[in-house]
Amino acid sequence: MGACDGIYLYTDLDGTLLTDDKRISEEDAAAICEFVREGGRFGVATGRVPGIIGNVAKALPVNAPCILYNGAGLYHLGERRFLAMHPVGRKACERVTQEAIRLERNVCIQIFTDSAIYETNPDQRDDPCTVFERIATVKSTLNEVPDIFLKFVLSQSPERMNRLMQQLDLSRIGGGLSLFRSSDIYYEFVSEGINKGAALADVRARCKNVKKILAIGDFENDLEMIEQADVGGAPANAIASVKAAANVVVPADNNHGAVARFLEAAL
Repeated sequence: MGACDGIYLYTDLDGTLLTDDKRISEEDAAAICEFVREGGRFGVATGRVPGIIGNVAKALPVNAPCILYNGAGLYHLGERRFLAMHPVGRKACERVTQEAIRLERNVCIQIFTDSAIYETNPDQRDDPCTVFERIATVKSTLNEVPDIFLKFVLSQSPERMNRLMQQLDLSRIGGGLSLFRSSDIYYEFVSEGINKGAALADVRARCKNVKKILAIGDFENDLEMIEQADVGGAPANAIASVKAAANVVVPADNNHGAVARFLEAAL
């Protein structure tokens, strides 16, 4: 038995646990390892696919189910399987992506399934984060994408992304979907009502030893998670709405041990 038995910690990756150059700081790694040694459960909450969690687990003791695809999937790393999935309707995906291409010919479209990332616009620009992090994608038409759709993403430069989202008539074509901005170049679509906060309910339902959930994140896609956690946190670089929702706003940003400072305050 340890001081942190029954306490779960969920951290966003980009802008929270990861530094700007995609590292985990020594300070954050040490704090999380100590938390787990004291009986705590640690998992990540991200929009990313299962493969990235394996990279995190090389540096950190991931011992809680991970929230992936911004809440559309709850994943058991050790067993390499999903504990819960909330799929996006293919018809809704088709409506939005076809209209997005009509309005912005080279918009980047990525379909995230339970097994891969598919890029479905043959004229699209490269996604800079996918290129920088060397994340594998598969070129395909939307009709040929197999597996279960868990989310899809539109990406473009910030100015053109703003214009595209102003022009998209989501009241007409966006039925059955929830959307949020996860950075200045991404809009993400998941099934209606799904987000990282809703995924905490999946955690509570499947992990019977949960006494308290701590969660920290920095951007719009973290907002519901911060609100639904027992203790929600925000790093210094978080956007204003996340800071307003948080119980704890730490003075450190993602480059200077924000997660360590949050654990210190929350515990």
